Amino acid sequence: MGFLRRGFYLLLGFTFPGFWLFHAGGLLAPLYLPLQKLFHTEATGWPSFITASLIYISAIAVFEFFAGALKNARP
Repeated sequence: MGFLRRGFYLLLGFTFPGFWLFHAGGLLAPLYLPLQKLFHTEATGWPSFITASLIYISAIAVFEFFAGALKNARP
Protein backbone atom coordinates (compact mmCIF):
# COMPACT_ATOMS: atom_id res chain seq x y z
CA MET A 1 0.00 0.00 0.00
CA GLY A 2 2.92 2.31 0.66
CA PHE A 3 4.09 2.02 -2.94
CA LEU A 4 0.64 2.96 -4.21
CA ARG A 5 0.44 5.95 -1.87
CA ARG A 6 3.91 7.21 -2.81
CA GLY A 7 3.13 6.78 -6.50
CA PHE A 8 -0.15 8.64 -6.15
CA TYR A 9 1.47 11.62 -4.43
CA LEU A 10 4.35 11.62 -6.90
CA LEU A 11 1.87 11.69 -9.78
CA LEU A 12 -0.03 14.56 -8.17
CA GLY A 13 3.16 16.49 -7.57
CA PHE A 14 4.29 16.21 -11.17
CA THR A 15 0.90 16.92 -12.74
CA PHE A 16 -0.23 19.89 -10.61
CA PRO A 17 1.74 22.62 -12.46
CA GLY A 18 0.46 21.43 -15.83
CA PHE A 19 -3.10 21.16 -14.60
CA TRP A 20 -2.89 24.64 -13.11
CA LEU A 21 -1.59 25.96 -16.46
CA PHE A 22 -4.49 24.42 -18.38
CA HIS A 23 -6.95 25.47 -15.69
CA ALA A 24 -5.78 29.09 -15.84
CA GLY A 25 -6.03 28.90 -19.62
CA GLY A 26 -9.74 28.16 -19.46
CA LEU A 27 -10.13 24.48 -18.63
CA LEU A 28 -12.96 24.32 -16.06
CA ALA A 29 -13.09 28.13 -16.00
CA PRO A 30 -16.58 28.20 -14.44
CA LEU A 31 -14.99 26.98 -11.21
CA TYR A 32 -12.92 30.14 -10.69
CA LEU A 33 -15.38 32.58 -12.26
CA PRO A 34 -17.18 33.18 -8.93
CA LEU A 35 -13.87 34.22 -7.35
CA GLN A 36 -13.22 36.63 -10.19
CA LYS A 37 -16.66 38.16 -9.81
CA LEU A 38 -16.41 38.31 -6.02
CA PHE A 39 -13.11 40.21 -6.11
CA HIS A 40 -13.90 42.20 -9.31
CA THR A 41 -10.77 41.07 -11.12
CA GLU A 42 -9.88 39.87 -14.59
CA ALA A 43 -6.83 37.94 -13.33
CA THR A 44 -6.88 34.19 -13.83
CA GLY A 45 -3.69 33.23 -11.99
CA TRP A 46 -4.59 33.26 -8.33
CA PRO A 47 -8.29 32.29 -8.67
CA SER A 48 -7.34 29.29 -10.79
CA PHE A 49 -4.58 28.37 -8.33
CA ILE A 50 -7.09 28.31 -5.48
CA THR A 51 -9.60 26.18 -7.35
CA ALA A 52 -6.92 23.85 -8.76
CA SER A 53 -5.62 23.37 -5.22
CA LEU A 54 -9.11 22.58 -3.99
CA ILE A 55 -9.56 20.03 -6.78
CA TYR A 56 -6.30 18.32 -5.86
CA ILE A 57 -7.09 18.45 -2.13
CA SER A 58 -10.43 16.78 -2.80
CA ALA A 59 -8.69 14.11 -4.91
CA ILE A 60 -6.30 13.48 -2.00
CA ALA A 61 -9.20 13.24 0.46
CA VAL A 62 -11.03 10.73 -1.73
CA PHE A 63 -7.86 8.69 -2.23
CA GLU A 64 -7.09 8.63 1.50
CA PHE A 65 -10.67 7.65 2.31
CA PHE A 66 -10.57 4.69 -0.05
CA ALA A 67 -7.04 3.73 0.98
CA GLY A 68 -8.11 3.69 4.62
CA ALA A 69 -11.23 1.70 3.81
CA LEU A 70 -9.16 -0.80 1.82
CA LYS A 71 -6.61 -1.09 4.63
CA ASN A 72 -9.32 -1.73 7.23
CA ALA A 73 -11.14 -4.23 5.01
CA ARG A 74 -8.24 -6.66 5.00
CA PRO A 75 -8.14 -9.24 7.80
